[in-house]
Amino acid sequence: MGRLAKTLARVVLLALCVALAGCAPSSLSLTATELTARGDLATDDSPICDTLADPAAEAAVYDFSARLFRECVRQDSGDNVFVSPLSVLYALALAENGAAGQTLAQLEAATGMSMGQLTDYLNAYARRAGGEDPLDAGVSGDALELSLANSVWLRDSEGLVVGDEFLAACGERLGAQAYRAAFDQSTVDDVNAWVSDRTHGMIPEMLSQIPASAQLCLINALAFEGTWEEPYDEEGSIEPDVFTTEEGVEQDVRMMRSREQGYLESDLATGFVKPYENYNYAFVGILPNEGVTVGELLESLDGTALRELLTPVEYASVDAGLPMFTTTYQTELTDALLALGVTDAFEAEVADFSPMGESDDGPLYVSQVVHKTFVDVNGEGTHAAAVTSVGMDGASGTPDNPVVNEVILDRPFVYLIVDQQTMTPIFMGVVGSIG
Repeated sequence: MGRLAKTLARVVLLALCVALAGCAPSSLSLTATELTARGDLATDDSPICDTLADPAAEAAVYDFSARLFRECVRQDSGDNVFVSPLSVLYALALAENGAAGQTLAQLEAATGMSMGQLTDYLNAYARRAGGEDPLDAGVSGDALELSLANSVWLRDSEGLVVGDEFLAACGERLGAQAYRAAFDQSTVDDVNAWVSDRTHGMIPEMLSQIPASAQLCLINALAFEGTWEEPYDEEGSIEPDVFTTEEGVEQDVRMMRSREQGYLESDLATGFVKPYENYNYAFVGILPNEGVTVGELLESLDGTALRELLTPVEYASVDAGLPMFTTTYQTELTDALLALGVTDAFEAEVADFSPMGESDDGPLYVSQVVHKTFVDVNGEGTHAAAVTSVGMDGASGTPDNPVVNEVILDRPFVYLIVDQQTMTPIFMGVVGSIG
């Protein structure tokens, strides 16, 4: 039977990241059959810092983050854009472990790492988030503000055969649970319950329906909440101010003021680094220079330039102004991934996801990639959330007089939430308007 002789099968791949404290899953009552319980991630003998600090891996993550974010901003007509490169990387890693041939090669080229390297990196990062000592393999401490959960949902059908090696990689290296489900309304309810549970209700509904041709549903949950190391004082450090859009529209904002030790500077922008509690993560605000648009700044940033921009200037502090803001965002990432060179995965005739599995309904290919996000920045800290859905058819001593700069985010700016130890970009965003 030819590849096009039957209706092409679909796989729905979902990745979710949301910012909440304490995302340890509670007990769920699901109609789906749990095939594998969530267990400990497979560990290596070497400490996770060897993987996370590898210069090639760091460069690949920064390059992917910069290119993906730039493409999202290019293709969006709105003022505010907010994406999670880390969430998208986890989604692509799940897909890569089920891909082969040119389909796999294009995914690897887009991420800048081989399937094994990317899986190892994300395995190490999940272990770091879970509290493993970066310098001592297998030794655990307190979990960080970031938590991860993964699951694989399989249609309960005799016509679907899922690769054992694919499931093993998702389970052992990426910590995924596996469920067999009817893929009817009960499965929609189960998936939504699973998502709601892992996000503590912040995203109560992920699916409204499952396509009749869907065969698998892969979900990655990434959760973060950061409290400022030095919270803003409602009476002393938060004051009324005005934010001016690129069109010249003035908007009333509540500006949070602080003195930070991390000052950033390039030929086109200045910025600041504000740490969250325990210094594991930090908020980065980047303000284009007068006369430079956000778009022009982003066009100048590849992975190397972004990493250099995020390197603080020595002996320089900064008086920072950060407006309170809340953003919800949704985009379709298919065009962005096509621009990054992922083409075969979207073509039914050439896509090769045979390691993921096979179905009597036909071969598997990617039909769409949807990304939804939420962020709230306030005086206490930051809550951020993102959902990525991939549908598949079928210091030195300080001088006595340090330099003090000023960066007030009172016009369109770029921002990130980064891991201060590994410099992994967790979220990237643009604020073009507030309100």
